[in-house]
Amino acid sequence: MPRRRPPRPLVVAATLLTIAMSPAASGAEPAAPISLADDLAARAQRLFELEGTPGMAVAAVQDGRIVLEAGFGLADVEAGRPVTTGTRFYIASTTKSLTAFAAIQLARRGELDLDAPLSRLLPDLRLAAPLDPATITLRDLIGLTHGIEDSGPVVFRTAFSGDFDRETLLRLLAEYGPAEQGRAFRYGNLGYNIAGMVLEEATGESWKTVVEREVLKPAGMDLTTAWRSRVPLESQAMPYRPADDGFERAPYAKGDANLHAAGGHLSTAGDMARWVALHLDAGVLDGRQAFPAEAVAESHRQHVEQERTFDAIQRWGWGLGWDLGTWEGETLIHRFGSFPGFRSHVSFMPERGVGVVVLVNEGTLGSHLADAVAWALYDRLLERPDTQTYFAEHLAATRATLAEGREALRADRARRANRSQTLPHPLAAYAGRYVNDEIGTLEIDLTGNRLQARAGEAESGVEVYDAQAEQLRLELTGGGSVATMVFADGEGQKAIAVEWLGRRFERVED
Repeated sequence: MPRRRPPRPLVVAATLLTIAMSPAASGAEPAAPISLADDLAARAQRLFELEGTPGMAVAAVQDGRIVLEAGFGLADVEAGRPVTTGTRFYIASTTKSLTAFAAIQLARRGELDLDAPLSRLLPDLRLAAPLDPATITLRDLIGLTHGIEDSGPVVFRTAFSGDFDRETLLRLLAEYGPAEQGRAFRYGNLGYNIAGMVLEEATGESWKTVVEREVLKPAGMDLTTAWRSRVPLESQAMPYRPADDGFERAPYAKGDANLHAAGGHLSTAGDMARWVALHLDAGVLDGRQAFPAEAVAESHRQHVEQERTFDAIQRWGWGLGWDLGTWEGETLIHRFGSFPGFRSHVSFMPERGVGVVVLVNEGTLGSHLADAVAWALYDRLLERPDTQTYFAEHLAATRATLAEGREALRADRARRANRSQTLPHPLAAYAGRYVNDEIGTLEIDLTGNRLQARAGEAESGVEVYDAQAEQLRLELTGGGSVATMVFADGEGQKAIAVEWLGRRFERVED
Protein backbone atom coordinates (compact mmCIF):
# COMPACT_ATOMS: atom_id res chain seq x y z
CA MET A 1 0.00 0.00 0.00
CA PRO A 2 1.41 3.43 -0.89
CA ARG A 3 2.60 5.58 1.97
CA ARG A 4 0.85 8.79 2.90
CA ARG A 5 2.72 11.97 1.96
CA PRO A 6 3.31 14.76 4.45
CA PRO A 7 1.01 17.74 3.87
CA ARG A 8 3.87 19.83 2.44
CA PRO A 9 7.47 19.28 1.26
CA LEU A 10 9.77 19.07 4.25
CA VAL A 11 13.38 18.56 5.12
CA VAL A 12 12.96 15.75 7.63
CA ALA A 13 15.33 15.30 10.52
CA ALA A 14 16.32 11.71 11.18
CA THR A 15 14.75 11.70 14.65
CA LEU A 16 12.88 8.69 15.93
CA LEU A 17 11.24 7.90 19.24
CA THR A 18 14.10 7.51 21.69
CA ILE A 19 12.56 4.49 23.35
CA ALA A 20 12.24 2.73 20.00
CA MET A 21 15.70 3.40 18.58
CA SER A 22 18.11 0.63 17.88
CA PRO A 23 21.01 0.17 20.34
CA ALA A 24 24.15 2.22 19.81
CA ALA A 25 27.06 0.70 17.90
CA SER A 26 29.10 0.64 21.10
CA GLY A 27 28.06 -2.90 21.88
CA ALA A 28 25.31 -2.02 24.35
CA GLU A 29 22.79 -4.71 25.15
CA PRO A 30 19.71 -4.53 22.92
CA ALA A 31 16.80 -2.84 24.67
CA ALA A 32 13.78 -4.92 25.61
CA PRO A 33 11.00 -4.71 23.01
CA ILE A 34 8.71 -1.83 23.78
CA SER A 35 5.10 -2.74 24.52
CA LEU A 36 2.31 -1.60 22.23
CA ALA A 37 0.82 0.60 24.96
CA ASP A 38 4.15 2.28 25.70
CA ASP A 39 4.85 2.87 22.01
CA LEU A 40 1.42 4.39 21.45
CA ALA A 41 1.77 6.58 24.53
CA ALA A 42 5.24 7.72 23.43
CA ARG A 43 3.91 8.74 20.04
CA ALA A 44 1.06 10.69 21.60
CA GLN A 45 3.47 12.33 24.03
CA ARG A 46 5.85 13.45 21.28
CA LEU A 47 3.01 15.02 19.34
CA PHE A 48 1.50 16.60 22.46
CA GLU A 49 4.84 18.28 23.15
CA LEU A 50 4.30 20.33 19.98
CA GLU A 51 1.95 22.46 22.14
CA GLY A 52 -1.21 22.30 20.09
CA THR A 53 -3.43 22.07 23.17
CA PRO A 54 -3.11 22.50 26.96
CA GLY A 55 -4.51 19.03 27.64
CA MET A 56 -5.29 15.81 25.82
CA ALA A 57 -6.82 12.41 26.59
CA VAL A 58 -6.13 9.43 24.32
CA ALA A 59 -7.38 5.87 24.07
CA ALA A 60 -6.82 3.07 21.57
CA VAL A 61 -8.70 -0.17 20.94
CA GLN A 62 -7.42 -3.35 19.36
CA ASP A 63 -9.24 -6.68 19.02
CA GLY A 64 -11.97 -5.69 21.47
CA ARG A 65 -9.55 -4.47 24.16
CA ILE A 66 -8.64 -0.98 25.24
CA VAL A 67 -4.87 -1.14 24.83
CA LEU A 68 -4.16 2.47 25.75
CA GLU A 69 -5.85 5.05 27.98
CA ALA A 70 -3.74 8.05 28.93
CA GLY A 71 -3.87 11.74 29.78
CA PHE A 72 -1.40 14.47 28.84
CA GLY A 73 -1.02 18.03 30.03
CA LEU A 74 -3.53 20.11 31.94
CA ALA A 75 -7.29 20.04 32.20
CA ASP A 76 -7.14 23.39 34.04
CA VAL A 77 -4.04 25.47 33.41
CA GLU A 78 -4.76 28.08 36.07
CA ALA A 79 -5.31 25.45 38.76
CA GLY A 80 -2.47 23.24 37.52
CA ARG A 81 -4.90 20.31 37.37
CA PRO A 82 -3.69 17.48 35.10
CA VAL A 83 -5.70 15.48 32.59
CA THR A 84 -6.44 12.04 34.06
CA THR A 85 -8.41 9.04 32.87
CA GLY A 86 -11.39 10.54 34.71
CA THR A 87 -11.28 13.94 33.01
CA ARG A 88 -14.47 14.77 31.14
CA PHE A 89 -14.26 16.70 27.85
CA TYR A 90 -17.16 18.17 25.90
CA ILE A 91 -17.47 15.93 22.81
CA ALA A 92 -19.78 18.16 20.69
CA SER A 93 -21.11 16.43 17.55
CA THR A 94 -19.80 13.00 18.53
CA THR A 95 -23.10 12.96 20.46
CA LYS A 96 -24.89 12.28 17.14
CA SER A 97 -23.64 8.69 17.21
CA LEU A 98 -25.28 8.24 20.64
CA THR A 99 -28.58 9.92 19.76
CA ALA A 100 -28.97 7.91 16.56
CA PHE A 101 -28.24 4.67 18.37
CA ALA A 102 -30.88 5.42 21.01
CA ALA A 103 -33.43 5.76 18.19
CA ILE A 104 -32.24 2.45 16.71
CA GLN A 105 -32.65 0.76 20.09
CA LEU A 106 -36.23 1.98 20.49
CA ALA A 107 -37.02 0.92 16.92
CA ARG A 108 -35.55 -2.54 17.50
CA ARG A 109 -38.08 -3.10 20.31
CA GLY A 110 -40.96 -1.75 18.26
CA GLU A 111 -41.36 1.37 20.41
CA LEU A 112 -40.47 3.66 17.51
CA ASP A 113 -40.54 3.36 13.73
CA LEU A 114 -37.56 4.89 11.94
CA ASP A 115 -39.58 5.00 8.73
CA ALA A 116 -42.73 6.56 10.17
CA PRO A 117 -43.53 10.11 9.00
CA LEU A 118 -43.11 13.08 11.30
CA SER A 119 -46.81 13.79 10.93
CA ARG A 120 -47.33 10.69 13.09
CA LEU A 121 -44.22 10.87 15.28
CA LEU A 122 -44.48 14.59 16.04
CA PRO A 123 -48.10 15.50 15.25
CA ASP A 124 -47.78 19.13 16.40
CA LEU A 125 -44.96 19.85 13.93
CA ARG A 126 -45.67 22.28 11.12
CA LEU A 127 -43.25 23.31 8.37
CA ALA A 128 -43.42 26.00 5.70
CA ALA A 129 -44.73 24.90 2.31
CA PRO A 130 -43.77 23.06 0.22
CA LEU A 131 -42.34 20.99 3.08
CA ASP A 132 -44.73 18.40 4.48
CA PRO A 133 -44.08 16.45 7.73
CA ALA A 134 -45.96 13.54 6.15
CA THR A 135 -43.08 13.05 3.70
CA ILE A 136 -40.18 13.23 6.18
CA THR A 137 -39.27 10.29 8.43
CA LEU A 138 -37.16 9.85 11.54
CA ARG A 139 -34.64 8.00 9.38
CA ASP A 140 -34.45 11.11 7.18
CA LEU A 141 -33.67 13.22 10.26
CA ILE A 142 -30.82 11.09 11.60
CA GLY A 143 -29.73 10.22 8.06
CA LEU A 144 -29.44 13.96 7.29
CA THR A 145 -31.68 13.81 4.22
CA HIS A 146 -34.66 15.64 5.74
CA GLY A 147 -34.50 18.52 3.26
CA ILE A 148 -35.21 21.27 5.82
CA GLU A 149 -32.99 24.35 5.79
CA ASP A 150 -30.39 23.64 8.48
CA SER A 151 -29.69 26.98 10.14
CA GLY A 152 -31.55 29.78 11.85
CA PRO A 153 -33.10 30.20 15.29
CA VAL A 154 -33.58 26.54 16.22
CA VAL A 155 -29.89 25.74 15.73
CA PHE A 156 -28.85 28.91 17.57
CA ARG A 157 -31.15 28.33 20.54
CA THR A 158 -30.28 24.65 20.97
CA ALA A 159 -26.51 24.82 20.42
CA PHE A 160 -25.65 28.27 21.76
CA SER A 161 -28.11 30.20 23.91
CA GLY A 162 -30.01 27.25 25.38
CA ASP A 163 -33.09 29.49 25.45
CA PHE A 164 -35.81 27.13 24.25
CA ASP A 165 -38.56 24.73 25.16
CA ARG A 166 -40.71 22.39 23.08
CA GLU A 167 -43.35 25.00 22.31
CA THR A 168 -40.73 27.54 21.20
CA LEU A 169 -39.06 25.08 18.85
CA LEU A 170 -42.36 24.05 17.30
CA ARG A 171 -43.29 27.71 16.77
CA LEU A 172 -39.97 28.43 15.09
CA LEU A 173 -39.97 25.28 12.96
CA ALA A 174 -43.29 26.31 11.45
CA GLU A 175 -41.35 29.00 9.56
CA TYR A 176 -38.67 26.62 8.25
CA GLY A 177 -38.61 26.04 4.51
CA PRO A 178 -36.79 23.65 2.17
CA ALA A 179 -33.02 23.34 1.97
CA GLU A 180 -31.23 24.49 -1.18
CA GLN A 181 -29.90 21.00 -1.85
CA GLY A 182 -33.34 19.42 -1.55
CA ARG A 183 -33.29 15.93 -0.04
CA ALA A 184 -29.62 15.30 -0.78
CA PHE A 185 -27.30 14.72 2.18
CA ARG A 186 -26.12 17.79 4.01
CA TYR A 187 -24.37 17.70 7.36
CA GLY A 188 -25.90 19.78 10.13
CA ASN A 189 -27.59 19.83 13.54
CA LEU A 190 -31.25 20.44 12.80
CA GLY A 191 -32.20 16.86 11.96
CA TYR A 192 -30.86 15.68 15.29
CA ASN A 193 -32.51 18.54 17.17
CA ILE A 194 -35.87 17.42 15.78
CA ALA A 195 -34.98 13.74 16.36
CA GLY A 196 -34.45 14.60 20.03
CA MET A 197 -38.00 15.97 20.09
CA VAL A 198 -39.25 12.73 18.50
CA LEU A 199 -37.53 10.67 21.22
CA GLU A 200 -39.21 12.80 23.85
CA GLU A 201 -42.63 12.51 22.17
CA ALA A 202 -42.30 8.71 21.96
CA THR A 203 -41.15 8.14 25.54
CA GLY A 204 -42.41 11.09 27.57
CA GLU A 205 -38.86 11.59 28.81
CA SER A 206 -36.01 13.95 28.03
CA TRP A 207 -33.84 12.83 25.10
CA LYS A 208 -30.95 12.93 27.60
CA THR A 209 -32.64 10.33 29.79
CA VAL A 210 -33.45 8.17 26.77
CA VAL A 211 -29.82 8.14 25.57
CA GLU A 212 -28.58 7.44 29.09
CA ARG A 213 -30.92 4.47 29.50
CA GLU A 214 -30.68 3.04 25.99
CA VAL A 215 -26.98 3.60 25.27
CA LEU A 216 -24.77 4.82 28.09
CA LYS A 217 -25.85 2.41 30.83
CA PRO A 218 -25.78 -0.77 28.70
CA ALA A 219 -22.35 0.28 27.39
CA GLY A 220 -21.01 0.87 30.90
CA MET A 221 -20.20 4.47 29.98
CA ASP A 222 -20.65 5.69 33.54
CA LEU A 223 -18.52 8.81 33.10
CA THR A 224 -20.53 10.12 30.14
CA THR A 225 -23.41 12.54 30.74
CA ALA A 226 -25.55 15.16 29.04
CA TRP A 227 -25.76 17.17 32.27
CA ARG A 228 -22.69 19.28 32.93
CA SER A 229 -24.08 20.04 36.38
CA ARG A 230 -23.57 16.38 37.32
CA VAL A 231 -19.81 16.50 36.68
CA PRO A 232 -17.66 17.74 39.55
CA LEU A 233 -15.68 20.81 38.54
CA GLU A 234 -12.43 19.03 39.37
CA SER A 235 -13.27 16.39 36.75
CA GLN A 236 -13.96 18.81 33.89
CA ALA A 237 -11.50 19.85 31.21
CA MET A 238 -11.63 23.62 30.85
CA PRO A 239 -11.68 25.17 27.34
CA TYR A 240 -8.80 27.24 25.92
CA ARG A 241 -7.80 29.17 22.82
CA PRO A 242 -4.37 30.17 21.51
CA ALA A 243 -2.70 33.28 22.90
CA ASP A 244 0.59 34.94 21.96
CA ASP A 245 2.39 33.19 24.82
CA GLY A 246 0.56 29.87 24.87
CA PHE A 247 -3.13 29.52 25.68
CA GLU A 248 -5.78 31.55 27.44
CA ARG A 249 -9.01 30.43 29.05
CA ALA A 250 -12.03 30.55 26.77
CA PRO A 251 -15.61 30.83 28.02
CA TYR A 252 -17.10 27.43 28.84
CA ALA A 253 -20.19 28.17 26.78
CA LYS A 254 -21.95 24.91 27.60
CA GLY A 255 -24.39 24.17 30.40
CA ASP A 256 -27.30 21.81 30.90
CA ALA A 257 -29.58 24.08 28.84
CA ASN A 258 -27.61 23.95 25.59
CA LEU A 259 -26.32 20.39 25.70
CA HIS A 260 -28.54 19.21 22.87
CA ALA A 261 -29.31 16.08 20.87
CA ALA A 262 -26.88 17.02 18.09
CA GLY A 263 -24.00 17.87 20.45
CA GLY A 264 -24.67 17.26 24.09
CA HIS A 265 -22.32 15.09 26.15
CA LEU A 266 -19.24 15.28 28.34
CA SER A 267 -17.15 12.12 28.29
CA THR A 268 -13.75 10.56 28.91
CA ALA A 269 -11.41 8.94 26.41
CA GLY A 270 -11.96 5.63 28.19
CA ASP A 271 -15.73 5.78 27.92
CA MET A 272 -15.55 6.69 24.24
CA ALA A 273 -13.12 3.79 23.76
CA ARG A 274 -15.80 1.48 25.18
CA TRP A 275 -18.20 2.92 22.61
CA VAL A 276 -15.66 2.17 19.88
CA ALA A 277 -14.93 -1.33 21.19
CA LEU A 278 -18.53 -2.50 21.13
CA HIS A 279 -18.94 -1.16 17.60
CA LEU A 280 -15.88 -3.12 16.54
CA ASP A 281 -17.18 -6.33 18.12
CA ALA A 282 -20.80 -6.35 16.92
CA GLY A 283 -22.18 -5.07 20.23
CA VAL A 284 -20.12 -7.34 22.49
CA LEU A 285 -18.34 -5.69 25.41
CA ASP A 286 -16.71 -7.21 28.49
CA GLY A 287 -17.73 -10.66 27.26
CA ARG A 288 -21.45 -9.83 27.05
CA GLN A 289 -23.80 -8.85 24.26
CA ALA A 290 -24.44 -5.25 25.32
CA PHE A 291 -26.30 -4.42 22.11
CA PRO A 292 -27.79 -6.55 19.33
CA ALA A 293 -25.40 -7.05 16.46
CA GLU A 294 -28.19 -6.01 14.08
CA ALA A 295 -28.51 -2.61 15.79
CA VAL A 296 -24.78 -1.99 15.48
CA ALA A 297 -24.79 -3.03 11.83
CA GLU A 298 -27.73 -0.71 11.12
CA SER A 299 -25.78 2.29 12.45
CA HIS A 300 -22.82 1.40 10.19
CA ARG A 301 -24.84 0.74 7.04
CA GLN A 302 -24.55 3.43 4.39
CA HIS A 303 -27.86 5.28 4.27
CA VAL A 304 -26.85 8.00 1.86
CA GLU A 305 -23.87 9.07 -0.21
CA GLN A 306 -21.77 12.08 0.65
CA GLU A 307 -18.65 13.50 -0.93
CA ARG A 308 -16.54 15.51 1.46
CA THR A 309 -12.86 15.64 2.25
CA PHE A 310 -11.86 16.14 5.86
CA ASP A 311 -8.15 16.28 6.69
CA ALA A 312 -6.80 13.02 5.22
CA ILE A 313 -10.24 11.35 5.05
CA GLN A 314 -12.38 10.98 1.97
CA ARG A 315 -15.95 10.78 3.22
CA TRP A 316 -18.22 8.80 0.89
CA GLY A 317 -21.22 7.91 3.01
CA TRP A 318 -23.26 8.51 6.13
CA GLY A 319 -24.55 5.75 8.40
CA LEU A 320 -26.85 6.68 11.27
CA GLY A 321 -24.79 8.97 13.47
CA TRP A 322 -21.50 8.08 11.76
CA ASP A 323 -19.46 9.37 8.84
CA LEU A 324 -18.21 6.62 6.52
CA GLY A 325 -14.92 7.29 4.82
CA THR A 326 -11.54 6.09 3.66
CA TRP A 327 -8.16 6.87 5.21
CA GLU A 328 -5.01 5.43 3.67
CA GLY A 329 -7.08 2.84 1.82
CA GLU A 330 -8.80 1.70 5.01
CA THR A 331 -12.51 2.06 5.79
CA LEU A 332 -12.86 4.52 8.66
CA ILE A 333 -16.14 4.94 10.55
CA HIS A 334 -15.96 8.13 12.54
CA ARG A 335 -17.77 11.04 14.15
CA PHE A 336 -15.80 14.05 15.26
CA GLY A 337 -16.97 17.01 17.32
CA SER A 338 -15.84 20.63 17.43
CA PHE A 339 -16.82 23.62 19.56
CA PRO A 340 -14.80 26.60 20.81
CA GLY A 341 -12.32 25.18 23.31
CA PHE A 342 -12.87 21.50 22.47
CA ARG A 343 -12.32 18.90 19.75
CA SER A 344 -13.09 15.18 19.76
CA HIS A 345 -11.81 12.52 17.36
CA VAL A 346 -13.63 9.18 17.64
CA SER A 347 -13.02 6.64 14.87
CA PHE A 348 -12.54 2.95 14.13
CA MET A 349 -11.68 0.57 11.30
CA PRO A 350 -14.25 -2.24 11.28
CA GLU A 351 -12.25 -4.43 8.92
CA ARG A 352 -9.08 -4.16 10.99
CA GLY A 353 -10.49 -4.26 14.53
CA VAL A 354 -8.79 -1.07 15.71
CA GLY A 355 -10.01 2.34 16.85
CA VAL A 356 -8.74 5.58 18.35
CA VAL A 357 -10.13 8.33 20.58
CA VAL A 358 -8.45 11.72 21.04
CA LEU A 359 -10.03 14.51 23.13
CA VAL A 360 -8.45 17.96 23.49
CA ASN A 361 -9.40 21.19 25.28
CA GLU A 362 -8.44 23.58 22.48
CA GLY A 363 -10.43 23.67 19.27
CA THR A 364 -8.24 25.36 16.64
CA LEU A 365 -4.65 24.17 16.81
CA GLY A 366 -5.94 21.32 18.94
CA SER A 367 -8.13 20.17 16.07
CA HIS A 368 -5.04 19.60 13.88
CA LEU A 369 -3.26 17.91 16.74
CA ALA A 370 -6.12 15.53 17.57
CA ASP A 371 -6.17 14.15 14.04
CA ALA A 372 -2.37 14.01 13.84
CA VAL A 373 -2.27 11.90 17.02
CA ALA A 374 -4.96 9.59 15.63
CA TRP A 375 -3.07 8.99 12.37
CA ALA A 376 0.16 8.28 14.25
CA LEU A 377 -1.58 5.75 16.48
CA TYR A 378 -3.28 4.02 13.56
CA ASP A 379 0.04 3.71 11.79
CA ARG A 380 1.36 1.75 14.78
CA LEU A 381 -1.82 -0.24 15.43
CA LEU A 382 -1.79 -1.45 11.84
CA GLU A 383 1.89 -2.44 12.17
CA ARG A 384 2.81 -0.80 8.91
CA PRO A 385 6.35 -1.16 7.61
CA ASP A 386 8.75 1.73 8.21
CA THR A 387 6.46 3.08 10.92
CA GLN A 388 9.31 4.76 12.83
CA THR A 389 10.62 6.52 9.74
CA TYR A 390 7.15 7.68 8.89
CA PHE A 391 6.57 8.91 12.45
CA ALA A 392 9.60 11.20 12.15
CA GLU A 393 8.11 12.66 8.97
CA HIS A 394 4.69 12.93 10.57
CA LEU A 395 6.11 14.70 13.61
CA ALA A 396 7.91 17.24 11.46
CA ALA A 397 4.85 17.83 9.28
CA THR A 398 2.62 18.34 12.30
CA ARG A 399 5.12 20.75 13.84
CA ALA A 400 5.06 22.79 10.62
CA THR A 401 1.25 22.73 10.44
CA LEU A 402 0.89 23.95 14.02
CA ALA A 403 3.49 26.69 13.48
CA GLU A 404 1.64 27.81 10.37
CA GLY A 405 -1.62 27.80 12.31
CA ARG A 406 -0.18 29.90 15.13
CA GLU A 407 1.15 32.41 12.62
CA ALA A 408 -2.25 32.70 10.95
CA LEU A 409 -3.88 33.28 14.33
CA ARG A 410 -1.31 35.95 15.20
CA ALA A 411 -1.96 37.68 11.90
CA ASP A 412 -5.70 37.62 12.53
CA ARG A 413 -5.29 39.08 16.02
CA ALA A 414 -3.00 41.78 14.61
CA ARG A 415 -5.57 42.74 11.95
CA ARG A 416 -8.27 42.99 14.58
CA ALA A 417 -6.05 44.97 16.95
CA ASN A 418 -5.35 47.52 14.21
CA ARG A 419 -9.03 48.37 13.90
CA SER A 420 -10.05 51.59 15.62
CA GLN A 421 -11.76 50.82 18.91
CA THR A 422 -13.13 54.35 19.31
CA LEU A 423 -16.88 54.33 18.78
CA PRO A 424 -19.01 57.40 17.92
CA HIS A 425 -20.98 57.11 21.18
CA PRO A 426 -20.00 56.43 24.80
CA LEU A 427 -19.79 52.70 25.58
CA ALA A 428 -22.82 52.97 27.87
CA ALA A 429 -24.94 53.88 24.85
CA TYR A 430 -24.39 50.39 23.38
CA ALA A 431 -25.10 48.45 26.56
CA GLY A 432 -28.59 47.11 26.97
CA ARG A 433 -30.99 44.23 26.54
CA TYR A 434 -32.18 43.54 23.00
CA VAL A 435 -34.86 41.03 22.00
CA ASN A 436 -35.82 39.26 18.78
CA ASP A 437 -38.83 36.95 18.74
CA GLU A 438 -36.99 34.26 16.78
CA ILE A 439 -33.42 34.31 18.14
CA GLY A 440 -34.20 35.43 21.69
CA THR A 441 -32.35 37.86 23.94
CA LEU A 442 -28.98 39.50 23.34
CA GLU A 443 -27.46 41.33 26.29
CA ILE A 444 -24.60 43.78 25.91
CA ASP A 445 -23.14 44.78 29.28
CA LEU A 446 -20.59 47.39 30.22
CA THR A 447 -18.06 46.12 32.76
CA GLY A 448 -15.45 48.73 33.61
CA ASN A 449 -14.41 50.06 30.23
CA ARG A 450 -15.23 46.93 28.22
CA LEU A 451 -18.37 45.64 26.56
CA GLN A 452 -19.40 42.01 27.02
CA ALA A 453 -22.13 40.15 25.14
CA ARG A 454 -24.31 37.27 26.30
CA ALA A 455 -27.12 35.22 24.80
CA GLY A 456 -28.17 32.66 27.38
CA GLU A 457 -25.27 30.23 27.90
CA ALA A 458 -23.19 31.87 25.16
CA GLU A 459 -20.89 34.72 26.18
CA SER A 460 -18.28 36.78 24.38
CA GLY A 461 -16.05 39.79 24.58
CA VAL A 462 -16.97 42.61 22.21
CA GLU A 463 -14.58 44.19 19.71
CA VAL A 464 -15.17 47.08 17.40
CA TYR A 465 -15.41 45.80 13.84
CA ASP A 466 -16.15 49.08 12.03
CA ALA A 467 -16.48 52.09 14.30
CA GLN A 468 -18.02 54.47 11.77
CA ALA A 469 -20.60 51.88 10.74
CA GLU A 470 -21.41 51.21 14.43
CA GLN A 471 -20.46 47.55 13.96
CA LEU A 472 -19.29 45.25 16.75
CA ARG A 473 -17.67 41.84 16.50
CA LEU A 474 -19.19 39.11 18.71
CA GLU A 475 -18.21 35.46 19.22
CA LEU A 476 -21.50 33.92 20.32
CA THR A 477 -21.98 31.42 17.50
CA GLY A 478 -18.74 29.45 17.49
CA GLY A 479 -16.88 32.13 15.50
CA GLY A 480 -16.87 35.82 14.79
CA SER A 481 -20.06 37.58 13.65
CA VAL A 482 -20.88 41.24 13.11
CA ALA A 483 -23.64 43.12 14.94
CA THR A 484 -24.69 46.57 13.74
CA MET A 485 -25.96 48.97 16.40
CA VAL A 486 -28.90 51.17 15.41
CA PHE A 487 -29.33 54.70 16.80
CA ALA A 488 -32.18 57.15 16.34
CA ASP A 489 -31.43 60.61 15.04
CA GLY A 490 -30.05 62.97 17.63
CA GLU A 491 -27.22 62.91 20.12
CA GLY A 492 -26.87 61.49 23.60
CA GLN A 493 -29.18 58.57 23.00
CA LYS A 494 -28.84 54.87 23.62
CA ALA A 495 -28.92 52.38 20.77
CA ILE A 496 -32.51 51.48 19.94
CA ALA A 497 -31.79 48.16 18.23
CA VAL A 498 -29.16 45.66 17.04
CA GLU A 499 -29.08 44.03 13.62
CA TRP A 500 -27.46 40.62 14.02
CA LEU A 501 -27.75 37.18 12.38
CA GLY A 502 -29.94 38.71 9.69
CA ARG A 503 -32.53 39.88 12.21
CA ARG A 504 -33.38 43.00 14.17
CA PHE A 505 -33.28 42.96 17.97
CA GLU A 506 -35.21 45.77 19.69
CA ARG A 507 -34.02 47.35 22.91
CA VAL A 508 -36.23 46.57 25.89
CA GLU A 509 -36.00 48.40 29.19
CA ASP A 510 -35.91 46.40 32.40
